[in-house]
Amino acid sequence: MSRPGFVLEVDAKTPPLMTMSGAQLRLERLGVGTRVVYGPDADRSTDPVGLIDAALQAPLGADPLAAQLSPATRLTLVLLDSDAPLPRPYFDPRRTLAERVLEQAARAGVDDVEIVVASGLRQRWSGAQVTRVLGDRVATSFLPDDLISSHDVTAETLVTIGDIDGHPVSVNARVADSDLLVVIGLRADHTHSCPLAEGITDLATVKRLGSAEGEPEFGRQVCELIAGQIPVFSLVAVLGQPLLSHSLRFASRREWEWGLADRLAFAGARQTVAALPRQGAQLLHGTPRADYAVIDVIGGAHTAVMENARQVWRAANGVEVPGPADVLVTPVWGAAIDESDPIGNPLAAARHALVTQAGSNLGTPFVREGGVLIAQHPLRHRFSNRRHSAAADFFATVLPQTTDPDEIAARFEPAAIDDEWYLDLYRKRFAPHPLRVFQDWYAIARATAPLADVIWVGADRRSAAVLGHRAASTAADALEIASGSVGFSPSIAMLRGVGLVVGDVK
Repeated sequence: MSRPGFVLEVDAKTPPLMTMSGAQLRLERLGVGTRVVYGPDADRSTDPVGLIDAALQAPLGADPLAAQLSPATRLTLVLLDSDAPLPRPYFDPRRTLAERVLEQAARAGVDDVEIVVASGLRQRWSGAQVTRVLGDRVATSFLPDDLISSHDVTAETLVTIGDIDGHPVSVNARVADSDLLVVIGLRADHTHSCPLAEGITDLATVKRLGSAEGEPEFGRQVCELIAGQIPVFSLVAVLGQPLLSHSLRFASRREWEWGLADRLAFAGARQTVAALPRQGAQLLHGTPRADYAVIDVIGGAHTAVMENARQVWRAANGVEVPGPADVLVTPVWGAAIDESDPIGNPLAAARHALVTQAGSNLGTPFVREGGVLIAQHPLRHRFSNRRHSAAADFFATVLPQTTDPDEIAARFEPAAIDDEWYLDLYRKRFAPHPLRVFQDWYAIARATAPLADVIWVGADRRSAAVLGHRAASTAADALEIASGSVGFSPSIAMLRGVGLVVGDVK
């Protein structure tokens, strides 16, 4: 049985703490009294077939899946893409989920089956990615006949299924024409968002879901509309903490538990990264794989499944934290940002630090209002020309003029989301939709608003300035800069680990 997460209060005998910055691994010694938030132990994965079969046979608020299938059923599997974990798993549990559903469909004599990836504004899936996630067996059966597709939010074939207060909601044509949707996803965070609504609807709906103002109630209504208009059976695997590959296993362990092998592995990793050019460091540490234990598999009615899975993940990955701190320190590792961008560009790093890490709480933030967030990342001004062209232009031309989300939405967003070059990259070259970078910035701005300052350790100063943040050479320098807002004896909390935890801040 793995141990739950806990908070360690640093004292004079506490060893230096390992932090992660881009592809770099380093040791930091923070002040006595710093509260370090450790997640639960990571477990090795086990065969989830028993859990899957139980979820299919005894679902929440729905008939068993087998009872909903017949030879005449027009069946569509919808793969949720927005909640896939990083670091990337060795074996994606969605493969087993999909295979068990397809086996039941075959036994029922269903022969009209397609798979739709609910990618929304994210990159559309290549054949290689389909094979990596679903395996050769499914890929070779469906890809040659074009029976696997990624949703296109700009497609002309989208079908309107209803409206919400006068706002028409359109969805993927195959989804709208299905007798049954089986939604397959992973739960690896605590968010209340509806990845189904974000993944298969039209551009106008997705735009409103992630608007600068933020409309969580609208998202709930869209999700309920889809489930009300189309029969939906959801199947979600709840994941634990990532257990890294052998060469990086020390990062999944607490510092005082490191044995000789762990210390040697850490020293070797640091020396290797220091000796390699930046591209070599990316290859070494930028895209590691991890093992994830499947804690539970939940099937049934969509709304009930999503809420139940969220509660299970919270129970398995929650850590009780004694009150908000004046300063929150968070590492930003490339492996936790984007599998197509090993280190992470400045915008991706800011979103991970402010929205994903600092925002993973039960309502009370890790850091108090008026506090300071210190993040560790190089913030190098490097963007992929093919995958992140829209983000590069946003960073170079929009943010230097204004960081105000309302002004950005009014002045720059309309032209960007209609730009033919960006749209061509989205449709044909596996780049995100240009709207995604705007919505990421709106989320970053909302997360930044309560803070007095955001300081990046070891970051490019110009990149930090473009974000409206500050840069420091060391953690000690960052704390000195923060003293202007929180004084010289602030309470400090540090998030430690390669995975995501949810903080129950008392």
